[in-house]
Amino acid sequence: MDESGDLGHGRNASRHITIAAVVTEHPELLDRIPRRIRRRRLKKSLKMKPELKFHGSSSSLRRRVLEMVMAVQTVKVASITVEKAHIEPMLIRKGDRFYDWVCGELVREVLALEENDCRFVITFDARPHNRPPSYDFAEKIGAAILCGGPEARRAFRSLKVSVIDSRNSGCLQVADFVVGAIQRKHEYGDSSYYRIIAPAIVVERRIP
Repeated sequence: MDESGDLGHGRNASRHITIAAVVTEHPELLDRIPRRIRRRRLKKSLKMKPELKFHGSSSSLRRRVLEMVMAVQTVKVASITVEKAHIEPMLIRKGDRFYDWVCGELVREVLALEENDCRFVITFDARPHNRPPSYDFAEKIGAAILCGGPEARRAFRSLKVSVIDSRNSGCLQVADFVVGAIQRKHEYGDSSYYRIIAPAIVVERRIP
């Protein structure tokens, strides 16, 4: 899971924040995509970057990554997009708490996609919004999920939350491209990248 957009309110702040999950039975196939891209397509200067990101990448690179994601047959995409203008500013200003709540909502959507006996490992970036090292993100997400009632609590038993640095995760780098494509549709009205992944989208919520 990864996010695109921000929780700010200033002139340069985004109008939306999108959080998306890329769901697959074969995460190792997603994890290989950045390595394959680096090996085959990138200029030497770009190979030195610690991770691939949707923002700042060329149109051709964005398309290629998204096409490679779609080539993984088991891939599903779930997302929640928040239009910040319609959310109480006080909630947005809570920052981490609001972000954790939206992530919890999305995790519940993901858990509902499969049978109860499925096991999920959900991976988040360790560096969103410059949280202090003492912030236990996995614990906060768990608390947000458990607020969803008995069904969510039952599903939570099949869930493991992993928090790692996206620079060390090809899966998170791939998720950055997917969420970037969805965010661009809402933020700029540009669906050119979104259309590539649209067949895999099984959940797409907007708040409000």
